[in-house]
Amino acid sequence: MDADAKLQSFLLLAKGAKGRSICDLIVKATAELGLYHFGELLDACQGQLADGGEQMAPYRALLELFCYGTWPEYQQHKGSLPALSPQHELKIKQLTVASLGTHQKVLPYDLLQQQLAISTVRDLEDFIITDCFYTGLVVGKLDQRQSCLQVHDVVSRDVRPTDTKELAEAVGNWLATAQVVLQTLEGEAAAASAAAAAAASRRKEVENKQEELKKNLKNELERTGDAGMMLDEAGYDVMDDDRLLMGAGPSAPGPAGLMGRTKSRRR
Repeated sequence: MDADAKLQSFLLLAKGAKGRSICDLIVKATAELGLYHFGELLDACQGQLADGGEQMAPYRALLELFCYGTWPEYQQHKGSLPALSPQHELKIKQLTVASLGTHQKVLPYDLLQQQLAISTVRDLEDFIITDCFYTGLVVGKLDQRQSCLQVHDVVSRDVRPTDTKELAEAVGNWLATAQVVLQTLEGEAAAASAAAAAAASRRKEVENKQEELKKNLKNELERTGDAGMMLDEAGYDVMDDDRLLMGAGPSAPGPAGLMGRTKSRRR
């Protein structure tokens, strides 16, 4: 069952839960493997938690801790919370890494060890690999040379109601930046289209000139060829050479006459 399906099942149970059953539901949901978002469950339980008065305060605090809190906050308010299992404590540490990775993409080992209360680098790397990478909480890389965790992607956290204004401003700034980028891209696209149209027009113009040049050259060649044929017909009959060489007719000229005709033809 994926995280969304798990959350939906807890939301359905919360609709009919009252008293102690809502407390047990909160404890079970916060320890559930692979479930990292609890804001909807907090909203669904608001009525029951309010009706329970002070007895429900620790469970409200527990649910809010898993929505927005970190390991140092857990340590600070541990006395006012219900007793938690090792699975709960592991989940709080995972959510702490998620919170840090949301604000920083390079997390030094020193910072992680301090925030998670992990004493050795070996234990820290084992925790990151087993409980963050393998679970899909964090996508990143351990840089042992620089002693840091490089965060490429991380599961998001629920947003505190008091932080919605800041989030809205951040989204507004992002939208404004995206709009500027979009306008720039549209301008570049229009310029590229205009350049392509101009190049196509120029290419068409060159092709038309080439066709016109070919046509003129063909006409000129045809005109020159007809003029040459007319000259041959008017000045000399090429069959005369054959008759002269064969000595046909009583009036066939001698060598001198043949040379004369040849010279005349050449001229």
